[in-house]
Amino acid sequence: MRKFRLYYDKEKEEEWLNEMCRKGWGMTNFFLGFYTFEPCASGEYTYQVDFPDFQRKKGNRDQIKREYIEFVEATGAEYVCSWVYCMIFRKETLKGNFKLYTDTESEIKLFQRFRRLFLVVDLIELFLCMFQIGNYINYINHFWSPNLGENILMVMSVFISCAITTVVMIIIFRITRKINKLKHGR
Repeated sequence: MRKFRLYYDKEKEEEWLNEMCRKGWGMTNFFLGFYTFEPCASGEYTYQVDFPDFQRKKGNRDQIKREYIEFVEATGAEYVCSWVYCMIFRKETLKGNFKLYTDTESEIKLFQRFRRLFLVVDLIELFLCMFQIGNYINYINHFWSPNLGENILMVMSVFISCAITTVVMIIIFRITRKINKLKHGR
């Protein structure tokens, strides 16, 4: 079975994956928002989503990634898949609790990595938004078309670009709020 979902919150993603597992569907793959599930025993696995910090380490990235997977698998967990910088692991529920980040400081660093990724995305999107607005102003001044379809398309492209920028900013603020709650023990 395949399901489409987009998550920016790893905790909500983990809740959903674990709920799907309780319903008898174990996640086996992920690509561009599409999750692949196979039947499993109800609650057979506990899933954890990770955004490891090996991107900045020097050396062979594949080797560093393999070593990290081996490190997590040494806890009895199983590597499921990865996409870009995110990795998904699962552990059989019968083998005990499964939590990748057990202390507040490492959780804060994890969310800071997520925030940094979204900041980069938002800066790129903000640049594109400003570029679209500049194009729109140039279009109005020099090429305003009597064709209503062209005008609507130009306005919609500006609106969509600005909306994406705003949504990513909201995500950044929510991640920052989560970091602050962890820092202040709430």
